[in-house]
Amino acid sequence: MISRLKTIASREWFLLFAGALAVRVIVVAATGFDGLYGQDAYAYFDQAMALRTGILHGILAPNDFFWPQGYPLMAAMVSLIIGSGPLAAQLVSLVAGAAAAPLTFLIAQRLLPRENRSASILAGLFVAVGAQAVISSIVIMSDAAALALLLAAMWIVLKFHKHPRNLGHLGLAVLFGAAAAATRWASLLVGPALALPALQGLDTGGGRSRRFVFLVGGGTFALMGTILVATLKLDAISGYFERWSLINLLHGPIAEIPSQALSAKVPGLIFYLAPIYHPAFLGPLLGGLALLGLWKAGSASSRLSVTLLIVWIAVPTIFCAGLPLRNLRFCLLTLVPWSIAAAWGASALATTLLRRRIIVLLVGFSCMANAGWGVHRIDRLTSNQENLIKTVRAVEELIPPDGIVLTFEITQLMQHHSRVETLELFDQTPASMERLLADHRPLFVLIQPLDIEERWQDLPPGQNIRELQRHGRLVETGHFGPYTLSRFKPLSSAPERP
Repeated sequence: MISRLKTIASREWFLLFAGALAVRVIVVAATGFDGLYGQDAYAYFDQAMALRTGILHGILAPNDFFWPQGYPLMAAMVSLIIGSGPLAAQLVSLVAGAAAAPLTFLIAQRLLPRENRSASILAGLFVAVGAQAVISSIVIMSDAAALALLLAAMWIVLKFHKHPRNLGHLGLAVLFGAAAAATRWASLLVGPALALPALQGLDTGGGRSRRFVFLVGGGTFALMGTILVATLKLDAISGYFERWSLINLLHGPIAEIPSQALSAKVPGLIFYLAPIYHPAFLGPLLGGLALLGLWKAGSASSRLSVTLLIVWIAVPTIFCAGLPLRNLRFCLLTLVPWSIAAAWGASALATTLLRRRIIVLLVGFSCMANAGWGVHRIDRLTSNQENLIKTVRAVEELIPPDGIVLTFEITQLMQHHSRVETLELFDQTPASMERLLADHRPLFVLIQPLDIEERWQDLPPGQNIRELQRHGRLVETGHFGPYTLSRFKPLSSAPERP
């Protein structure tokens, strides 16, 4: 038993997992960050706790959650073991984010020439210490969990490609792929890359007839479709397709993004190639190696390996670039293929002792520079969260106990860190606004006025603010960074509670 443990501990995949987990745990311990940041993290956490309550009491959890249920369900299951609280959800992200590194190594071993094991290790290292990969591993969101499930599906389907008689591998790959999509629907964008080795394995698996291939393939995708329909809100997915536009790939700015943000000014295609130039991922030096690696892989690896990497990169990049959204964490979908390409580019150049030394220095410098950016970003993230919590507590002191506050983009923090009755401005309808106006309790609004004016004038936040202004005035009572707290003063002479 002891000898077996020593063997496992000496393996590259185990060392990559242990190292990646250590990096993430150190970050959490050093910052005291509990994983709750922004609206999305609180929404995931609330849903996880609702599922936990449903499991414990045998009742149905709320089904109005916008995103897939996979991540909240995993967090709920962990919370049954370690108790309720943010740690359960954060632990899912920590372990999943750390698992992405060894899975990258295992996938690289299948795609790259087997004689170069160091390139596979390097690919895993890039994912282990990448700034955005680390950030997504400490936040209570679905990105890290979905990435780990997706990589497990890719590794297993590549095993099936090599041993196509083992249909169990294909079934397992489908289950992991479906679980990834049921955790984060954007995982479906890697579906074409997953299908390449699966279909080739089915077609060459011991002389199977095409009819048999069709039946197995059709049954596999039917199973995956059934799982997805049962767990995803299809209207949420269709909404993204409706907003997709070729113009967004090639042109900026994007109206939905604050104009002062650099991401609003660049074409989507440039933004979503961030893994090869942004320090959150590989950075420009390693990105150059990635481009070289893709070119070199064409002559050194199998056609399947090169095609798979290109499809894995191209489909998510083009789709995300066509959306009126810009978010670096979306680039996690293509981090692994770019990392594998960068590792192979470094290996292809390191043909002499001098070149190897130069590559080692280049890789080391890039990793340190990227880590420096990551430290800065994490410090800003945690500082912003602390400042927002201070804002919430300061606002709470200015609102009477029977008051109501309408908020936007800070709603979840108000609900978690104050006792004030808080309503989301975006969710209000004409009927609910009419009820609020008829209620004589003190009514407050906490928003970023410039952001509402610039981005949300023609959407519910702007419409609802104008509705208030038609029936009264908003009197400013306090400023907290970009946020302004205002009290609604009705035009009518109806008595209002003090």
